[in-house]
Amino acid sequence: MVENNFYLELLNNSNLANISNEEKEMMQIKLWTLLGKVTERYTMGDSSSVPVEIAEELLKSITFLLNKEMKNPQSIVKLFESEGLESAWKHSWTTIEKDIAKGKELLEEVIKTSTGIENISYEDTVMEIGNGLKAYDYRFFAHEIPCSIDYQLSNAVSEDLQGIDFINEYLTRLLFENKFCNNFEKEKIIGILNSYCKDYKGLLINIFEPVLTNVIGLDLVEADIFELEMKSYEREVLLYTFKNMTIKEIEEELIKAANNVCNKLKIVNNFEVNYVKITALNLLPRIEEGIKNNNLANIFLSYKIEEDKSEDIFVDNKSMDDERLRKLIDEIRVCRFTSDKITIIHNEVKSLEDLVEILNNCIWEDEVEELVNSLSKEEIEALKYYLNNKLNDNISNTGWEQKFIEVISNF
Repeated sequence: MVENNFYLELLNNSNLANISNEEKEMMQIKLWTLLGKVTERYTMGDSSSVPVEIAEELLKSITFLLNKEMKNPQSIVKLFESEGLESAWKHSWTTIEKDIAKGKELLEEVIKTSTGIENISYEDTVMEIGNGLKAYDYRFFAHEIPCSIDYQLSNAVSEDLQGIDFINEYLTRLLFENKFCNNFEKEKIIGILNSYCKDYKGLLINIFEPVLTNVIGLDLVEADIFELEMKSYEREVLLYTFKNMTIKEIEEELIKAANNVCNKLKIVNNFEVNYVKITALNLLPRIEEGIKNNNLANIFLSYKIEEDKSEDIFVDNKSMDDERLRKLIDEIRVCRFTSDKITIIHNEVKSLEDLVEILNNCIWEDEVEELVNSLSKEEIEALKYYLNNKLNDNISNTGWEQKFIEVISNF
């Protein structure tokens, strides 16, 4: 005897709370009767030979198909009161055939919009779905997903979805991920993927997520999102910015950046906008951890072969502990020559946060030009961004800010 668990999906719906137990028992009996007829069709007349496991799967399929036909509690009751349960089961084939046709259209669009970036799981999954839609036995096993889906989406499809509903939702999400990535140059995406993992072609990765992550990061530092790569100094600026925010404020900034990105890429569909926002907000736990570790390098990526880092002061995101920073500030303060101060800064300072503290306490207006002349373009850009976005209460003791702006305006 088949267990009762599966019919509860259909009958114990919260919308059916007002239906009496007697009515539910009647509905259960009719469902078992339909299961008998479906089993007889499946075995071509020999229903007594079907294993219990197969009967369970047939009942799951019936439940799935009837749920697609009955959209509200009233229609469910009326259907069970009449003799039309088998007719509804058969009519559901027409409904599901339309869903399969939609799935084939979505698959064609996925193939057309492919980024062309090699990834075994992506290629295998697309092929599997194509074969699965052809082999889909929706009359008896409609609830099953008739293919292996290995390629990971940025936002996974709910496991509550079954059969063609799961496939179509998966393809809808994959199609958007493809379309999003197609806004950017293929070679730049590959550059990011090379940093994301050594074997992006062979591993189970998602192509869209690291692309969107960098796009969000670039928008946050007001850089060109189409560059796709996040430079080390931009990452440092972002870390400094995040450190001066609460988690709630970071969350708000991520949502704001997601909206900005959608505007720039002319993404207006509600589903697609929400997809970008959800993916952006998924970064929050990783950013929290990055702040604790003083390092965002594993989140916002540079190309594998980066510029010579020795040319930059603040590139590795490691801030000093308070005691060491105080000692360094005292050491720089007693230097007689600006050149000696600059030498110590270049040798010791590894983060924007530390650099700003030293400038606030050690570098005076008449020393700024000499310092600026020793900085790389990236370092100047980072300090410029800091000044444009710094908090009003973070005022220096030395007055270096205005002089810095004057000096770089003459470049």
